[in-house]
Amino acid sequence: MKRLYDRNQLQHFFVWLAIYLVTSIVVINLGVNLGLSMQTAAVIPLGVLSVILFFYLRRTGIGRQIGLGVAPRVSLGRMWFYVPLLALVCFPLSTGLREEMTWLNVIIIIGWAVFVGFLEEVLMRGMLLKALLDQWSPVWAILVSALTFGLGHITSLAIGLGGIETALQIINATIVGLLFTLVVVATGNLHAVIVAHVLYNAIAQLSQVTSSSTLLIPSIVALGVYGGWLLYGAGVKDRMRTLDQQRQSPAKPAR
Repeated sequence: MKRLYDRNQLQHFFVWLAIYLVTSIVVINLGVNLGLSMQTAAVIPLGVLSVILFFYLRRTGIGRQIGLGVAPRVSLGRMWFYVPLLALVCFPLSTGLREEMTWLNVIIIIGWAVFVGFLEEVLMRGMLLKALLDQWSPVWAILVSALTFGLGHITSLAIGLGGIETALQIINATIVGLLFTLVVVATGNLHAVIVAHVLYNAIAQLSQVTSSSTLLIPSIVALGVYGGWLLYGAGVKDRMRTLDQQRQSPAKPAR
């Protein structure tokens, strides 16, 4: 697999994406047929896949190349930088928590959220974004990465979600994905978006949110306000210009 990454980063991403999607769809459908919830059916298989991918990225050194295990460009003194991101992911709490949840349900949902958050951020904001930034202009790389993340939620149809709800989920995921991508470009690091993704999924499942439409307006507001600040106030636009110059500059021959 490492040789595939060295030869073609996009193909490497698609192989891992296929493994993740097939695993998710198969185990969730099997679980539903057995009367299990989506999270209960998927938590152990996705946990195993997360461990495998983590050690693969660490052993090959790919992790550091995609922003995993490296220090962010945002110092500890500027932790307020992430407050709007935290506000977005905690918004579902405003609807209240589901009272029927048992402690076992909560543990399973949190475990599932951890594994999904890790896998999807490593794949989308890690492998895919890195591959696209190396080949395309930063603008297209960011947009395509976010859109791919959003369209990836079309698999919800395969696990029984309705068409309208799936469409709303795709739109919301694309907007949130774009915001997460801007954070990664600003920080050069995946840690914050992994934590945000985990919290977003866990809180949404534990809260009384019943439709993606509930989350759509806060996501649009966050993209307009926080996304605009990331672009012009946090240096993302300048970072994009630098990345574009690096991509277009021919590599100097070694001496």
